[in-house]
Amino acid sequence: MEADKDAPLLSADYWNCSINQLVSGLQSFVAEFGSFTPDWFSEVKFHFLRHSGLTIESRDELCSASIFAGTCNKCDQLYMTKRCLLWYQLFDIIDQRTVRRAPPCIRNALSANSIRIVTDFLSKASLIDPPFYKARAPPRCGRMKEYGFCEPDEFCNAMENDRILGYNRAREKVKLSTRK
Repeated sequence: MEADKDAPLLSADYWNCSINQLVSGLQSFVAEFGSFTPDWFSEVKFHFLRHSGLTIESRDELCSASIFAGTCNKCDQLYMTKRCLLWYQLFDIIDQRTVRRAPPCIRNALSANSIRIVTDFLSKASLIDPPFYKARAPPRCGRMKEYGFCEPDEFCNAMENDRILGYNRAREKVKLSTRK
């Protein structure tokens, strides 16, 4: 890999290698094991670290290298709350305009910082395309009730099933029926 101006910098205080060596080591680790976590990678490839174990700063640098290399989709901690750098970026991707017409439970989940639920819904509804996201099915109404996010409105009551993705169809149906 040739030097890239967008490549993250590694602190010499934490690393015994260059960014190219770290990325190469990460890619070979993923090729060998199929997935990784920053802690597991640093235990196996301990010779890359200047000191034993990851610090917050060295973990962030490793994650930045993984984002740069495109190996995040193989990380077992992808989008894990406060463990993944990309978790914080989900809040930048999702704004109030994106969820304005979403079901009330999704808006409530966003206000409660349950970003994974919101992202599952928005990515399945094709409203956002976050990087490296492993799309899961959006939660159903029953699950949202269990989480305490459910506050049905007139559109929720018009839904034909408990699939949250049917909210927009129910919304259009109610709006059209009130216009007549």
